Amino acid sequence: MYNSANGPDWYSNTNWLTKRPVSTWTGIDVTNGRVTAIHLQGNELGGSIPLSIGNLVKLTLLDLGIDVTTESVNHLTGNIPSSIGNLVNLGYLGLEDNQLSGGIPSSIGNLVNLSYLLLYDNQLSGSIPSSLGNIKNLGYLDLFGNQLSGSIPSSLGNLANLKVLALFSNQLSGNIPSSIGNLVNLTLLDLAYNQLSGSIPSSLGNLVNLGGSEDLIGGLLLNNNQLSGSIPSSLGRLVNAVYLDLSHNQLSGSIPSSLGNLTNLYDLGLSDNQLSGTIPSSIGNLVNLGGESEVYYTGLHLDDNRFTFNGMELIEKKFPGTSYSPQALIPIHQNGNALSVSAGGTLRHNTYRWVRVTKTSKTIVATISADSVFHPAQNGIYLARVTNSVATALTLRSDTIHYTAPDEIAESGSVSSENAMLQNDKTIRFLIYPNPVKDILHVQTNGKASFSLFNQSGQTLLTANINGEGSINISGMAAGLYYLKNNSTSAVRKVIIKR
Repeated sequence: MYNSANGPDWYSNTNWLTKRPVSTWTGIDVTNGRVTAIHLQGNELGGSIPLSIGNLVKLTLLDLGIDVTTESVNHLTGNIPSSIGNLVNLGYLGLEDNQLSGGIPSSIGNLVNLSYLLLYDNQLSGSIPSSLGNIKNLGYLDLFGNQLSGSIPSSLGNLANLKVLALFSNQLSGNIPSSIGNLVNLTLLDLAYNQLSGSIPSSLGNLVNLGGSEDLIGGLLLNNNQLSGSIPSSLGRLVNAVYLDLSHNQLSGSIPSSLGNLTNLYDLGLSDNQLSGTIPSSIGNLVNLGGESEVYYTGLHLDDNRFTFNGMELIEKKFPGTSYSPQALIPIHQNGNALSVSAGGTLRHNTYRWVRVTKTSKTIVATISADSVFHPAQNGIYLARVTNSVATALTLRSDTIHYTAPDEIAESGSVSSENAMLQNDKTIRFLIYPNPVKDILHVQTNGKASFSLFNQSGQTLLTANINGEGSINISGMAAGLYYLKNNSTSAVRKVIIKR
């Protein structure tokens, strides 16, 4: 060891290669005449680990890594010798924070008494040996900060006593094995910053001890991979987790309401995915989000997804520090001579700014409150920008649309022709109130008339006869924008239903 690892340059080499008892040599423990422990962490070792290390078969501890007290390190290079697999009594193997290269010897799987395997922050390459699944007593497997590639062996699911599995910052690919869900004693699962793909196994919801107090950053970290599919609702069972980071993937679908069960979370990272739908109100239960931490950025992160204002107003009120901007472009819908966008949120809180785009400029041509419908005065390219008076940090932006007015006005009775009447200030021969309306819409008109209520697609939802003054019950209808038409005069009024 002394000759192979540059002993003359060690920080401390007291009594090495002298005739003094080996038990007096720096970092050496001797029991019953046999070397049982080597403590040379942070001792400025260089060179390589000798092959002959495998002769010390009574070793229970081999620590050549970092000194966590002084943060001093070693500088070992070369391979991990396969002879380490002979040290079957080892309970602790620490080779972290060196410059070791090559693969992890499969012979390490022979170390069935090992509790700690710390190989992180080296330059190790190749795959993770499936033989590691043989080390049934292993409690800590830290391989992060290397250049490991290939898939995660499903055999790691055999490590029933494992508390920490840290494989982040490698080049691992393929799926996350569902067998990882067998590791019910895990307090930390960190697979971040790899190239993992496929869906998140629902079996990870079995890891109910994630976030135990034993680890500062306990939880589930899968960020910065290529994971796809939806977020399993089973993750709502991880009620002890302090961190759940799924950001920077390709996840889609909505946020499961079950995540509202994770009341111990300091951080929920969902940014930079393809998530959409309404933010569930249950997220408001996560009262610890944004708590102080010296080791991790905390809070709620929803930016760079496909969300609208649906549920975002609640998030702004409950967690004002949330990052939820920007979001993906929203589409523009054309129905006859009307353009509209779906921005979600409470209608009366939304303001829609319609912009006409030319080669040289972008000009706001209409600003509309509580109603996204816009009737362009001329053909051209248009886009919309939508703001919300509560969720003020987000401006939803639309893609562009090439608008061309229909050649002919749609047949009488269609919503598009009704909109055209309204846009061109045709006489409106009836009054409605309140507007916006919740349950009962009151109507006043001259004489007796039949009225029809349409949605934005032109579908007739109900008809009613009004004689001078009357009311229409709309309590069973969803919130949104509708049109009420006097079938006698073809006059049309917009009706906003709120809930």
